[in-house]
Amino acid sequence: MGTFEFEALARLEARNRGLEGLPLALVPHPLGGIREDEVLRKADGVLEAVVKAVTRS
Repeated sequence: MGTFEFEALARLEARNRGLEGLPLALVPHPLGGIREDEVLRKADGVLEAVVKAVTRS
């Protein structure tokens, strides 16, 4: 999981490693310095996308 703030960097790194189609699980910034319940809320918001990404054929 990463934040939309770093999406361009994540896509660049994925492309540089030959993983251009790598699905990303992005949430609003920030992740650091916030309470655990807020991190969990953000993670819950992308859970379906993560499951879809790891189970696609």
